[in-house]
Amino acid sequence: MYIGNVEIHSKLYLAPMAGVTDLAFRQICRELGAGMSCTELVSAKALCYQDKKSRSLLKLAPNEKPAAAQIFGSDIPCMAEAAVIAAEVSGADIIDINMGCPAPKIAGPGAGSALLRHLPLAGEIARQKGIPSMSTQAIGGAVGHNPISIIIPCHRVVGSDGSLTGYAGGIDKKRSLLTIERAKGF
Repeated sequence: MYIGNVEIHSKLYLAPMAGVTDLAFRQICRELGAGMSCTELVSAKALCYQDKKSRSLLKLAPNEKPAAAQIFGSDIPCMAEAAVIAAEVSGADIIDINMGCPAPKIAGPGAGSALLRHLPLAGEIARQKGIPSMSTQAIGGAVGHNPISIIIPCHRVVGSDGSLTGYAGGIDKKRSLLTIERAKGF
Protein backbone atom coordinates (compact mmCIF):
# COMPACT_ATOMS: atom_id res chain seq x y z
CA MET A 1 0.00 0.00 0.00
CA TYR A 2 1.21 3.52 -0.77
CA ILE A 3 0.35 7.01 0.43
CA GLY A 4 1.90 9.25 -2.19
CA ASN A 5 5.29 7.66 -2.73
CA VAL A 6 5.57 6.28 0.82
CA GLU A 7 5.27 2.49 0.95
CA ILE A 8 3.43 0.97 3.92
CA HIS A 9 4.08 -2.71 4.53
CA SER A 10 0.84 -3.43 6.39
CA LYS A 11 -2.82 -2.58 5.94
CA LEU A 12 -2.94 -1.25 9.49
CA TYR A 13 -2.50 2.52 9.92
CA LEU A 14 -2.67 3.96 13.42
CA ALA A 15 -4.68 7.14 13.02
CA PRO A 16 -3.77 10.23 15.05
CA MET A 17 -5.82 10.57 18.24
CA ALA A 18 -5.31 13.45 20.68
CA GLY A 19 -4.29 12.22 24.10
CA VAL A 20 -3.94 8.63 22.85
CA THR A 21 -1.23 8.25 20.21
CA ASP A 22 1.76 9.19 22.32
CA LEU A 23 5.20 7.68 21.66
CA ALA A 24 4.74 4.66 23.97
CA PHE A 25 1.33 3.77 22.54
CA ARG A 26 2.58 4.08 18.95
CA GLN A 27 5.48 1.72 19.74
CA ILE A 28 3.09 -0.89 21.18
CA CYS A 29 0.90 -0.63 18.08
CA ARG A 30 3.96 -1.06 15.85
CA GLU A 31 4.92 -4.20 17.75
CA LEU A 32 1.37 -5.50 17.21
CA GLY A 33 1.56 -4.99 13.45
CA ALA A 34 0.67 -1.38 12.62
CA GLY A 35 2.52 -0.57 9.41
CA MET A 36 2.31 3.17 9.90
CA SER A 37 1.54 5.52 12.75
CA CYS A 38 0.87 9.20 13.25
CA THR A 39 1.66 11.62 16.06
CA GLU A 40 -1.05 13.34 18.05
CA LEU A 41 -2.29 16.54 16.46
CA VAL A 42 0.12 19.40 17.10
CA SER A 43 -0.75 23.09 16.96
CA ALA A 44 0.86 24.93 14.07
CA LYS A 45 0.94 28.12 16.15
CA ALA A 46 2.70 26.34 19.00
CA LEU A 47 5.36 25.10 16.56
CA CYS A 48 5.78 28.58 15.09
CA TYR A 49 6.22 29.99 18.62
CA GLN A 50 8.85 27.28 19.34
CA ASP A 51 6.83 25.63 22.14
CA LYS A 52 9.01 22.82 23.53
CA LYS A 53 6.09 20.64 24.69
CA SER A 54 4.55 20.69 21.22
CA ARG A 55 7.88 19.78 19.65
CA SER A 56 8.18 16.82 22.03
CA LEU A 57 4.86 15.44 20.69
CA LEU A 58 6.60 15.05 17.32
CA LYS A 59 9.28 12.68 18.61
CA LEU A 60 9.32 9.36 16.73
CA ALA A 61 10.76 6.04 17.89
CA PRO A 62 13.62 4.42 15.94
CA ASN A 63 11.26 1.63 14.76
CA GLU A 64 8.62 4.14 13.65
CA LYS A 65 9.11 4.28 9.90
CA PRO A 66 7.14 5.15 7.93
CA ALA A 67 5.35 7.67 10.09
CA ALA A 68 3.27 10.82 9.81
CA ALA A 69 3.20 13.98 11.91
CA GLN A 70 -0.15 15.75 12.15
CA ILE A 71 -0.52 19.52 12.47
CA PHE A 72 -3.60 21.70 12.78
CA GLY A 73 -4.31 25.36 12.26
CA SER A 74 -5.94 27.84 9.91
CA ASP A 75 -3.35 30.62 9.54
CA ILE A 76 -1.86 30.20 6.07
CA PRO A 77 1.75 31.38 6.67
CA CYS A 78 1.88 29.66 10.06
CA MET A 79 0.73 26.33 8.58
CA ALA A 80 3.44 26.51 5.92
CA GLU A 81 6.12 27.22 8.54
CA ALA A 82 4.77 24.54 10.89
CA ALA A 83 4.83 21.90 8.14
CA VAL A 84 8.53 22.54 7.60
CA ILE A 85 9.21 22.54 11.36
CA ALA A 86 7.23 19.31 11.87
CA ALA A 87 9.12 17.59 9.05
CA GLU A 88 12.49 18.71 10.40
CA VAL A 89 11.78 17.91 14.07
CA SER A 90 10.07 14.56 13.54
CA GLY A 91 11.73 13.20 10.42
CA ALA A 92 8.25 11.97 9.45
CA ASP A 93 7.58 10.66 5.97
CA ILE A 94 4.19 12.40 5.76
CA ILE A 95 2.82 15.66 7.11
CA ASP A 96 -0.88 15.22 7.82
CA ILE A 97 -3.02 18.37 7.96
CA ASN A 98 -5.92 17.79 10.33
CA MET A 99 -9.24 18.54 8.65
CA GLY A 100 -11.35 16.16 10.69
CA CYS A 101 -11.30 17.17 14.36
CA PRO A 102 -14.64 18.66 15.47
CA ALA A 103 -13.50 19.51 19.04
CA PRO A 104 -14.55 23.08 19.87
CA LYS A 105 -11.04 24.16 20.88
CA ILE A 106 -9.76 23.04 17.44
CA ALA A 107 -12.69 23.78 15.12
CA GLY A 108 -13.82 26.93 16.97
CA PRO A 109 -10.85 29.03 15.77
CA GLY A 110 -11.31 27.68 12.23
CA ALA A 111 -8.97 24.65 12.23
CA GLY A 112 -9.71 20.91 12.06
CA SER A 113 -13.13 20.10 10.61
CA ALA A 114 -13.91 23.83 10.31
CA LEU A 115 -11.48 23.98 7.37
CA LEU A 116 -13.94 21.87 5.40
CA ARG A 117 -16.49 24.70 5.71
CA HIS A 118 -13.93 27.00 4.07
CA LEU A 119 -12.55 24.98 1.17
CA PRO A 120 -10.79 27.94 -0.48
CA LEU A 121 -8.82 28.46 2.76
CA ALA A 122 -8.01 24.73 2.98
CA GLY A 123 -6.84 24.81 -0.63
CA GLU A 124 -4.74 27.90 -0.03
CA ILE A 125 -3.05 26.22 2.96
CA ALA A 126 -2.24 23.18 0.83
CA ARG A 127 -0.75 25.35 -1.93
CA GLN A 128 1.67 27.26 0.28
CA LYS A 129 5.38 27.11 -0.40
CA GLY A 130 6.80 24.67 2.10
CA ILE A 131 3.67 22.50 2.06
CA PRO A 132 4.12 20.04 -0.80
CA SER A 133 1.14 18.41 -2.49
CA MET A 134 0.41 14.72 -3.00
CA SER A 135 1.69 15.03 -6.57
CA THR A 136 5.14 16.02 -5.33
CA GLN A 137 7.61 13.21 -5.93
CA ALA A 138 10.17 14.18 -3.29
CA ILE A 139 11.14 17.34 -1.48
CA GLY A 140 14.72 18.46 -0.93
CA GLY A 141 16.17 21.58 0.61
CA ALA A 142 14.09 23.01 3.44
CA VAL A 143 12.75 19.68 4.67
CA GLY A 144 15.74 17.46 3.93
CA HIS A 145 15.35 14.40 1.76
CA ASN A 146 12.16 12.95 3.26
CA PRO A 147 9.27 12.70 0.80
CA ILE A 148 6.37 14.66 2.25
CA SER A 149 2.70 14.30 1.35
CA ILE A 150 -0.48 15.89 2.58
CA ILE A 151 -3.32 13.61 3.50
CA ILE A 152 -6.77 14.40 4.81
CA PRO A 153 -7.51 12.09 7.71
CA CYS A 154 -10.64 10.01 8.02
CA HIS A 155 -11.08 9.40 11.75
CA ARG A 156 -13.34 6.38 11.84
CA VAL A 157 -13.62 4.50 15.11
CA VAL A 158 -13.99 0.76 14.60
CA GLY A 159 -15.13 -1.57 17.35
CA SER A 160 -13.43 -4.87 18.21
CA ASP A 161 -16.03 -6.69 16.09
CA GLY A 162 -15.06 -4.58 13.06
CA SER A 163 -18.21 -2.44 13.04
CA LEU A 164 -18.08 1.33 12.70
CA THR A 165 -18.85 2.88 16.08
CA GLY A 166 -18.41 6.56 15.30
CA TYR A 167 -16.05 9.26 14.16
CA ALA A 168 -13.23 11.34 15.70
CA GLY A 169 -13.25 10.25 19.32
CA GLY A 170 -14.69 8.01 21.97
CA ILE A 171 -11.79 5.59 21.81
CA ASP A 172 -9.36 4.47 24.44
CA LYS A 173 -5.93 2.81 24.34
CA LYS A 174 -7.08 -0.61 25.58
CA ARG A 175 -9.84 -0.81 22.97
CA SER A 176 -7.44 0.31 20.21
CA LEU A 177 -4.95 -2.42 21.12
CA LEU A 178 -7.70 -5.05 21.00
CA THR A 179 -8.79 -3.82 17.58
CA ILE A 180 -5.23 -3.91 16.25
CA GLU A 181 -4.64 -7.39 17.66
CA ARG A 182 -7.80 -8.74 15.96
CA ALA A 183 -7.03 -6.96 12.69
CA LYS A 184 -3.51 -8.39 12.38
CA GLY A 185 -4.83 -11.18 10.15
CA PHE A 186 -6.01 -8.49 7.70
